[in-house]
Formats: sequence, C-alpha cells, structure tokens
Amino acid sequence: MRIQEVPREFCAGDPGISDAAKQGRMNKGSINMIKARPVRIAPLSVLALLGGTASAAASGFSLNTQSAESLGAATAGAQAARATPGNAYFNPAAIVGVEGVESSLSIVGAWNDTSYENATGALFGTIPVAGDSAGETVIGDGVFPTGAISFQLNDAIFAGVAVYAPFGFNTSYDDSSIARYHGTFSQVVSGSVSGLIGIEIAEGWSIAGGPRLQYVDVDLEGAIDAAGIESALLMTMAIPGTDDAFVDVSANDWGVGYTVGFQGALGDRITFGASFTSRIDHTLDGSATFDISTSASGQTLAGLGLFQDTDIASDFTTPGNIQFGVQVEMTPELRLLASAVQTRWKSFDQLAINFENPVQTPEVTTQNWNNTWAGAVGLERDFGPASTMRLGVMYEEDPANPAFSSPRVPGASRVWLAAGYSRDLSERAELHLAASYVFADTTPLNQSAALPENLFRGSFTGDVDISGIVAAVGIDWKF
Repeated sequence: MRIQEVPREFCAGDPGISDAAKQGRMNKGSINMIKARPVRIAPLSVLALLGGTASAAASGFSLNTQSAESLGAATAGAQAARATPGNAYFNPAAIVGVEGVESSLSIVGAWNDTSYENATGALFGTIPVAGDSAGETVIGDGVFPTGAISFQLNDAIFAGVAVYAPFGFNTSYDDSSIARYHGTFSQVVSGSVSGLIGIEIAEGWSIAGGPRLQYVDVDLEGAIDAAGIESALLMTMAIPGTDDAFVDVSANDWGVGYTVGFQGALGDRITFGASFTSRIDHTLDGSATFDISTSASGQTLAGLGLFQDTDIASDFTTPGNIQFGVQVEMTPELRLLASAVQTRWKSFDQLAINFENPVQTPEVTTQNWNNTWAGAVGLERDFGPASTMRLGVMYEEDPANPAFSSPRVPGASRVWLAAGYSRDLSERAELHLAASYVFADTTPLNQSAALPENLFRGSFTGDVDISGIVAAVGIDWKF
C-alpha cells in the first residue's frame, strides 16, 4: 500500500506545496529520522579496522589528528616532513627517504566538553515539543590508533602501508530531549588502509601515491512522532508529541579511492609538499529496526505497513582534500611551519536512503555543505641532538550550511592550540607527546518546519557549545 497525500492543513507554513511534494513529506515523516541528516551527522569516529573508538573535535566529520608528531604543531607543515611515515596521511611522499624499514604508531584520544541549551521545537508549526531544553555530553569521548610503515626498496624506490581513521563522529541526546525527533544517537565508524609507492626523482624531490581502501559503518537512532503521523494520516484525535516510537538504522560499506603527493626542496632551508586525496563513494547496505512496543500509535500505523523492519541502502560520499605544507629553517635549531588544507565537502550535497519496504519510499535529504579551508602555523625547535619542542595553532572552517544545521551534527568553526615534545629514546626509537585545546564560539542550530523532511519531525532551534582536549602519544621505530 502506498499513501498518496497529506491533508493540506498539516503542511504547516507551506500552503503552496504541490501534491507531489506532499507525498514526499508524508513518506519522509512516516520514517522520520532515517534520513540523510542522521548519516551526515554521524560523525565522531572509530578506527574500525584496528578496533579503536574515537571521538573527535573536528570540523565537519573529518579527523585531522592522525599522528602525535604532527598534532604537536597543530598539523602545521606536516605535508613537508620528509622521511616521516606517520605523516603519510597528510602527504604519501612522507614515506620517501627512510633508511631500511621505519614505522610509526600513534594513540590519539579526545575528551570533549559539549552541551546544548535554549532548545525549542514545534510540531506542525503550532504544537510545542515537550522535553529537556538543555543537556551535557553531546559529543562523546574516545581513543583510536593510527600508524604507518615504510620500506626502502633501493636508493630511489620506497613502499609503505598507512592505516588511519579519516572520518568519524558520534553524538547523543536523551530520549526526553526536545531534539529527539532530529536524532538521539549518531555514530560513524571509519577506517582506511593505503598501499603506497614512493620515488625519489632527484635529490630532495619525491613523489608517491597509491590506492586507499576505506570502510564506513553508520549507526543512527531517533524518536518518531507516531501520534502526529497517526493524526495526520488517519485523522484521529491522537495528539502530536505524546506517543513516540523509535528507530535504529545501521549500515556499512567498503569503498576505494586514491592518494598522491610530492615533496620538494628550495635550497637547503625550505622544503614543501602538496597532496591530493580523492573522494570515496559508498553504497551503504544495512537495516532499519523499529521499536513500537510502547507506542499505541506506532502499532496502529504498523497495520498500514509502516514501521516494519526492513533492509536499506544509501549513497554516502566522504570528501577529498588538497593539502599544502612548508617548513622553513630559520636557524639550524629552529623551523617555521605552515600548512593549508581544503576539504571538498561540496561532494556531500545530499543523501538518499532506499527502503526495501515499498511503503517507505526512497528519500532524499539535502545537505549542501561547502568546501572549507583549514590553516595552521607553528614552530619546531631542537634542544640538543635528542629533543624537539613544537607549538602550533590551527583554524578550521565549519562546512555545514546554516540553513540545514542539525543537532545531529553540531558543527562549528574551531581553533586549535597545540604543543608537543619529541625525544630520542635510542638510536632506533623516538617518542612523541602532544596535546591540543580545541574551542569554538557558541553555534546556533536551526531546523525549519518548512523543510519537507521535517513535516513530522517539526522545527528545532537551540545553541551548542563545543570545546575539548585532544592528546596523543606516538613512537617511531627504525628496524
């Protein structure tokens, strides 16, 4: 059975909407939270391939804290670091120049202090959403490992393998929160493996690249205004916002992309590098599970074929990026570091979810994210032959479109203040320690009831505060 339209009186704030649009609204509302918004927000991460869990203070849902050494300078100049396998995330040419076999392993942790307040919501434009208007611990904490290894094959050719958690995020709200119809839990699990080949084409000049195999797993939960849907579709006396059902969506996929980069030297004091990492398209396969055990309205609507557990598929794209970095030797002991990174979030323009249950028709939710830049500057100073200190600051733009800002992805433009320390433990081992404080201005959230996908979720506004500590420990080992 397919429901054809929603009564005009329930198209709040949109009297001129077409019949086709009404039908789209009903279908989106009928499954409420299973939509692009959830997956998009999904961001704070887990390195699935290594089994670690990660929580990230990051702009969008990309994780830039991929090595302890680079974190110490807020990633400034990481793209220009030669013979540093741990920086292969920033530039695959970093594997070139090692002697024999060298490896790098980092453990990164994030501890976030996040909260929301001043939350308000309305169903059908007039009925206030009851619930908690403020809460703590919106973004979770976590720890994840990253690493790389590089092999010198001969004087000019090098090979390497890099394992990272490039994307990830998780957010959560209580089931009693006013935000519940826009999501109660969202998590993205991400891990990537890159096989790399690097060539030293001339002294001080190198190129490298290779394929990138990426895994993504998404888990989304949310409340559904079952009473509001019953009232709209069956014209009963059910009161919107008084009877909630819940949904859990899980899906995953493997995808393939690539990464390339080069490094060069201008004289004895300036080194620079640049890299490009492709976007990766995923087709997520999974399932949607509905809980209507405590919802009388949900059980009534299940008789129409709604809220049936079903398989799903969804297109999901992680963005590519372009990175630039430079290191300038001011004195034999002091180096100036700088970098710029563009993340190409425009590829994340929408998310479509297809349901095997034919009553729950395919959905498209617009994201319209923007390409963003992050810039970092730092200093690196040697204290004797075995110790190095780093300082850095980074600014990251928020890619989220303010017109679609969701509690599922409480984005903000963020500032990083970082410090790090490295010390040789032996001729083979080097230890890296780093920490960064990340903060942002209070950011408004805004979901308009005029958006078709919000017909049954209602409007939502509120403010979110985000800050946190990111710390890392790493060790490089020469075999």
